[in-house]
Amino acid sequence: MENYHITHEDDRWVLREEGDKRALIETMTKEDILNETRDYMKLRTASVKIHAENGEVEEERSYPRDQDPQATKG
Repeated sequence: MENYHITHEDDRWVLREEGDKRALIETMTKEDILNETRDYMKLRTASVKIHAENGEVEEERSYPRDQDPQATKG
């Protein structure tokens, strides 16, 4: 499973694969980065850590979404 991070940098939101300095997606708003990330992940099996503006991880999402452990009964 691939790992990605959404971070806030210099007044923009960025999606990067873990360990890669290249930005895969850049947007001006958090809502836009979340929407574009959802579309980008449609054909991938991955984990995305979503960071707050202060850098702390506030949420982690698994793709495809049906693989998200929070969505399972247990």
